[in-house]
Amino acid sequence: MLFCCIGMTGSTACAQAIFSPRASALGAYSALVRDARGFTANPAGIVGIRDWDIYTATYRGTSTSGEGFVFSGFGIGKRVFGNNALAFQYTPGTTLDVIQPASFKIAGLSIAAERQISYSEPVAAAYAYRFSDQLSLGVQARMQTETINEPEFSLLPLTDSLNAVVPVQQEYTRSTWFADVSALWRPAENIALSALWSGLIRFNGSGIPSSFDAYTLPRKRSLELGAAWSITPALIVAGEGSTVKLGSCGVEWIPAFNLAIRAGVYGDGNESPFIDAFSLGLGWSYLFLEADASYTRFTDQSNRRGTVSISTFDPSGINDLAMNPFSRDRVALSIKAILGNVRESPVRIEGVEMLGGIYPSAYQSLAYRPIGRVRVRNTSRKPVQARASFFVEKLMDQPTESQPASIQPGESVEIPFSAVFNDRVKGVPSVTIREGTVGVTAALESEYDDRARARVLIHGRNDWDGSTGSLRYFVTPDDPEIIRTAREIMLKNKDSLEGVPAELGLLRRAKVLCDAFRGTLVYVSDPKHLTEFVQYSTETLRSRTGDCTDMTVCFASLLSSMGISTAFVDVVPPARPEKSHIFLLFDTGISPQFGDHVSSNPKRYILRKSKSERETIWIPLESTAITRGFDEAWTEGAQQYFDDVELGLGLVSGWVHIVDVY
Repeated sequence: MLFCCIGMTGSTACAQAIFSPRASALGAYSALVRDARGFTANPAGIVGIRDWDIYTATYRGTSTSGEGFVFSGFGIGKRVFGNNALAFQYTPGTTLDVIQPASFKIAGLSIAAERQISYSEPVAAAYAYRFSDQLSLGVQARMQTETINEPEFSLLPLTDSLNAVVPVQQEYTRSTWFADVSALWRPAENIALSALWSGLIRFNGSGIPSSFDAYTLPRKRSLELGAAWSITPALIVAGEGSTVKLGSCGVEWIPAFNLAIRAGVYGDGNESPFIDAFSLGLGWSYLFLEADASYTRFTDQSNRRGTVSISTFDPSGINDLAMNPFSRDRVALSIKAILGNVRESPVRIEGVEMLGGIYPSAYQSLAYRPIGRVRVRNTSRKPVQARASFFVEKLMDQPTESQPASIQPGESVEIPFSAVFNDRVKGVPSVTIREGTVGVTAALESEYDDRARARVLIHGRNDWDGSTGSLRYFVTPDDPEIIRTAREIMLKNKDSLEGVPAELGLLRRAKVLCDAFRGTLVYVSDPKHLTEFVQYSTETLRSRTGDCTDMTVCFASLLSSMGISTAFVDVVPPARPEKSHIFLLFDTGISPQFGDHVSSNPKRYILRKSKSERETIWIPLESTAITRGFDEAWTEGAQQYFDDVELGLGLVSGWVHIVDVY
């Protein structure tokens, strides 16, 4: 508003443009348009508006003394529905005045007069649509006016011998509308390419007699191409050229403190010398305000007085009212305010990768290991601390956030994320696809700086990923039905448990438990004909059927409910993987020196460390043989362990794995 007030008190504008000082300083601006400032260089760039843009500008010609700052114009832009943007500018400062001295003789009197021809581009409006982060298109309409003030005189008789010369100013005006189409393409994060088809469509007005056709500005259609390269987040170089032989290049450097230093060079292939002008500029931004200043100096200083004599005026050489052979050296200032959603996202999601499906049986472990990763780029000029979050509606109570990751300006990093699911995930009956939301925040901001949707594969509650480590999540010693079943068996056999030495108590309880199921369980193959389907222990007890995996999980749950530690032995023979098998170990708690109390054959038991890091005796049980009683399950389990581990060296070779169930 300060610039507006300055402009109102200044003189009339001549041959100056609303171009933002940033545009003037850079010269090659078309590929760098990102808001409503100077959008006529490339209307497709206004999709970079955050919410609302309001700006105003002023200038001062340096080649004319006694003239103050002049109101150049103002503009406004708005982001609409995410990918749409609109912009409008009013630019009374974009004018060029031509003065033609003339002399008239009336009744023998010589009277001096001036014909004035004015050209202006007072208004422009644009619309742009962003098809993707890489491509946007824009269209704009510009109005160009031509006004001719033609002096005329007539004699007004006052008396029979006295006449008065009366001046009459005849004004002719014509308005012409131009439609331009532009494109902005970002093939890479640090490269921008632009194209502007200027004057593609025009609507000619009328109102000026044909006798003044010699003063009509050329209305050539032209193609303008531009490119910008961000060498680093703090250094940008740009260049552009057009089919009417105009070109420019520029550089912008942001050393620190949100301060930008700019320089540009203009070239004109229709004139000599080829280098038409130089420019310098400064810019500074803070929160929602941006201020810019520029100075433009022309190499040819002839005809740079602000008005043009008809003797030197050639309209065919004017392709741009802002930069033409009659434009003056100038200092320009502008200020822009960002309203509405003024916060600019410092990070951007480049991709999301899910590392696998969700197995409800192991959902608790997903809080501690990554289920996916998101690639995030720092689009700001400062280092940021970024966090990723993940959320699936209904299956999670709130988003789960990752640890912060430090990202340098322009750098991309992959941030792993985990998930804390609620108990509802265990109720998913079969494989399904859900939409998950991956969000990214930077620093201490509370809103998402970017977010993406990712498809999450959630398996059914009985699905298993085939990993022995994941099988332990099917073990449910705290299930009320498991606890009740184990206690009922112990109560029925309390007489046989009395008098058993304390050191043999766990072994005796395990035997009683297994014998209680002799003849009551039936071994069957996987009911789903899949090795990745596992029954929960309560399902096995209710159906009284199961395969080796189901039996192993069931008895691990029952033994664990009585305080007996267990472990899975996973056997995958390398020569015959179809013979893969799982059986059970349980900890008797008996020290090795009392091995004779367990068995006179040391090959029937195993010495390994317990949960307390104390070496104890462990008993192998073939789970499928428990249906025939404890002794047969022990015998077959011991033989299986001896063949696979002792003789086959499975543990050493890596095709036998023992996983503790804690």
